Amino acid sequence: MIINSISAGPDSDFIRVPDAACDKLIQSGTSVYLSVYMFTLSLYYKGKTDITNGFIADALHINIIDVVNAFLYCSSQGLVKIHNFLSVEDAEFDIELCFDIKSKVKLSDFKPHYRSSEISKKIAEDGKLSQMYKIVSGLLGRTFSSAEIEVLYSMHDYYRLPAEVIVVMIEYFADKGTTTMHKLEKEAQKWAEAGVDTVAKAKKHIKKREEFLSYAGVVKRIVGANERKLTTKEKEFVLKWQTELKATPDAIKEAYEITVNNTGKVSFNYMNKVLEGRAEEKKTVHKPETKSSKYDDYSEFERKAILKIVNGGE
Repeated sequence: MIINSISAGPDSDFIRVPDAACDKLIQSGTSVYLSVYMFTLSLYYKGKTDITNGFIADALHINIIDVVNAFLYCSSQGLVKIHNFLSVEDAEFDIELCFDIKSKVKLSDFKPHYRSSEISKKIAEDGKLSQMYKIVSGLLGRTFSSAEIEVLYSMHDYYRLPAEVIVVMIEYFADKGTTTMHKLEKEAQKWAEAGVDTVAKAKKHIKKREEFLSYAGVVKRIVGANERKLTTKEKEFVLKWQTELKATPDAIKEAYEITVNNTGKVSFNYMNKVLEGRAEEKKTVHKPETKSSKYDDYSEFERKAILKIVNGGE
């Protein structure tokens, strides 16, 4: 318990720390990140800006790679901006402290490099993390290489996915036949960018993805594209038909037939224009009980931005 009265706080010789910075750094669970940020902030307020990462490492009695990783994490949380970064091995770069901190997490452009000893220590200290490695190893049916151990750790530390969410994600994709750590890392990035940070969100994310894949499968069968993957642009059209236009399989089939008859080829762009036209026709119907077209079955527009889910792939 803190027994000081609020008014007893210092009037000078103190540093101002953004509330959001404290929250983000404490939630990281890594005391080194907090130490590096606070020490850097204190130097800034003292006017000592001509410093190096090596100086910070020596002052805090830590390895310089820990300083680099701390700033990379701070960058991902919007606490600093990194300038003149060449590589992790170079270890020296410029930072810009940010005080207008946004709540949304943005991944840093520079992924940290983790030492084996650092990962081993974290696994030993964190029961959830240790259990995650055991479960994922069983799901993928193999003992991990040192490189795979690092990638899996980065899903938790860099991509900020909770251990239980990582397990759900890998279980889902392993069941789909995706077992390489490289591909799983790409999915982890998409989940992180989509804000999937709880098991409930993970299940919802998977449900939306499955609904899209099922709908896209119907579209592919109608247009005769079973033997190929849809392009990104085609997926965007299909997502629009599913979530915005609520196009039924019959509507898509008719749009396809109209397109082929008029153009002599499959064109998702042309099909989209046909479906949009039908949707506009529906809006002009003032008496719902008088149905003159099968497209009257469309529901109201409610577009949901789930492209991050969609582009996970066929």
